[in-house]
Amino acid sequence: MNYFLAQAMNNQWANHRLLSACAQLSEADYVAQRTGFFPSIRATLCHILEVDRYYLTALEGDRDGQIKDFSETLAFVPLVHKQTQTDQRLVAFCEALREADLARNVDLVRADGVVRERIDRLLLHLFEHQIHHRGQVHGMLSGTDVPPPQLDEFFLDCDRRFREKEEQSSQLSAPYIWRGFLSD
Repeated sequence: MNYFLAQAMNNQWANHRLLSACAQLSEADYVAQRTGFFPSIRATLCHILEVDRYYLTALEGDRDGQIKDFSETLAFVPLVHKQTQTDQRLVAFCEALREADLARNVDLVRADGVVRERIDRLLLHLFEHQIHHRGQVHGMLSGTDVPPPQLDEFFLDCDRRFREKEEQSSQLSAPYIWRGFLSD
């Protein structure tokens, strides 16, 4: 199976769930100062998007594109649009992966120079980063009237009843998710 594709699809779905919950927030709650690594739900969601776009640009081999400043302070609707596009790019990238690609290195442009990282390790880092910061937004939602959504599911059959409506309105059905295999 293509583990990275399954992770990218779970990432896309978790972002969808989290952003759907955040869509119920007032503008004041979206921008309100909160306890977390970043000082608001907006700042944390913008950081997730910023890092996704930076690493995805590196994974796609666009060394010059990494120099772009990806940091933006976005209103909610534009953020959702850009995060959705970025999630789709990540799924497409992982869908195109072949076994030989995983050990290939890509350049990361950093403030102190260019470093090289393996694709498989960079993807694992990106997924971990997503999980970490989505958890922070989840915690911040606990301080609002919007109930935090379940984000700790990974497409288990026993939990399917909790996502039936989402599966009906998207391509995130179990057969679609588990169909992928890495091959040369």
